[in-house]
Amino acid sequence: MSIDYDVNSFIGKWVDDAIWSDKEYIKLEKSILNIQKEYPYPMDIPREIVVFLYQIIELMMVSGWSNFAIDKINADDQTDMYDRFERFKVVISCVLSGEDVNEIEFSYNPY
Repeated sequence: MSIDYDVNSFIGKWVDDAIWSDKEYIKLEKSILNIQKEYPYPMDIPREIVVFLYQIIELMMVSGWSNFAIDKINADDQTDMYDRFERFKVVISCVLSGEDVNEIEFSYNPY
């Protein structure tokens, strides 16, 4: 385990507690989108950052999403785990391709 590992982070809650936390996801997404600001397309993203993104993707690839809980910010939110994961995948894709994530409509919007 890394010294940077935080059990209360999005990844910590995902791995340790089988919970998707909307509050923590917002922090993760903002950090991922900051990569795009630091390394705007077509600038190369440093290899260690790409490896970091891959490791997050790898941690998210689990079977049995129905066994995971969703800690929602908005109790009226009707989106499910698949909507959330779709947004996550598109955000990563936008960072790597240079697309503007703000031009995409998502079912799941935690903001």
